Amino acid sequence: MMKIPVVELEAGLKYTKPVFVDEENLLVPEGVEVRQKDIDRLIRWGVEEVSTDGEILTGDSGGGEEIENVDSVSKQLLKQYDKAIEAMDSFFGDCRKGLNANKEDIDTVMGGFYPLILENIEEALVLTTIKKEGSDRLSQAAVNNLILSTVLGATVKIPLHRLANIASAALIHDLGMTRIPQDIIKKRGKLTPAELETIKTHTVYAYRMAIKDLGLPEEVGRIAMSHHERWDGKGYPRGLEGNKIPVGARILSVTDAFVAMSKDRPDRDSLLGYTAIRQILNDNSRRFDPAILKVFIKSIGIYPRGSIVILNNGAIGRINRIRSAAPLRPGLQILVDERGRKPKKEKEFVDLFIEKDLFITKPVDPKELVKS
Repeated sequence: MMKIPVVELEAGLKYTKPVFVDEENLLVPEGVEVRQKDIDRLIRWGVEEVSTDGEILTGDSGGGEEIENVDSVSKQLLKQYDKAIEAMDSFFGDCRKGLNANKEDIDTVMGGFYPLILENIEEALVLTTIKKEGSDRLSQAAVNNLILSTVLGATVKIPLHRLANIASAALIHDLGMTRIPQDIIKKRGKLTPAELETIKTHTVYAYRMAIKDLGLPEEVGRIAMSHHERWDGKGYPRGLEGNKIPVGARILSVTDAFVAMSKDRPDRDSLLGYTAIRQILNDNSRRFDPAILKVFIKSIGIYPRGSIVILNNGAIGRINRIRSAAPLRPGLQILVDERGRKPKKEKEFVDLFIEKDLFITKPVDPKELVKS
């Protein structure tokens, strides 16, 4: 990797690859501007140089991840999504360095991105299908949990003032993971009983840091602390059961499970959205509130937005519309027609609710689609 002295960094520069503070901590993703406050933070941390495999971007040479999955998303929403992840990168980066959690980063997300989710629920859900390279592994998960928890909470008619607390908890629920040793977090294979107990302490850390360091409402801390409680009472840290678990934590429990299954981990690759949904559906009222889970499936669909599927006529499409009343009959954009060709129309759509002769035969891993 190319080493860049911090004294040579300039606000406004973008690079073709992510810029890292060290092996574990990201400064900025590819194509994202280095800000003056990023440089100031490096100086405060005593960092003398950063590293990247990229080069300085000039003019309109692009950069950033490909977002073909989200061509229906407004530029404003996408920009705020990127800013939210950038803010959470800063947030978790500070915490890993042993600095106090910075509430300004949370305020940035809640003030800029959160209101847009409420105004653009359908578009916001599409954002959770983006695979962003280079961002802190906790950051995108936090923002995706924010989106899903907000949508789910709004759907079950949570009052707005409490919904904001659930959204804040979604952002910081894994804050305590910054206090867990990296060798445990990154371990491949089965954890020892002692290591599992160490992992479980992250929920209590999250509560303490939310209240003490961030000055967030008590409800936010309790939701964050309780997101690993189970409907059957076999969760942690307090073994709460059923409706004794805060409703915000019951919501976050479902969204956190889905987000965790949908991202890569040291011990396994990410699951397809369809596979993650099927695993969650097999819960049988053990881990999740059945009523919350039912609403989640109606909102997300059996085949979540952005999923790639094959139809019975051989065509390949991307899910772009969900019907809560008919989750197996979504709308989709055709990527490859039944003859194996790209559609003549720039954007060809099929509504399976109307086209009764067509149906989904199986989901497809986008990675396999690229290989073929």
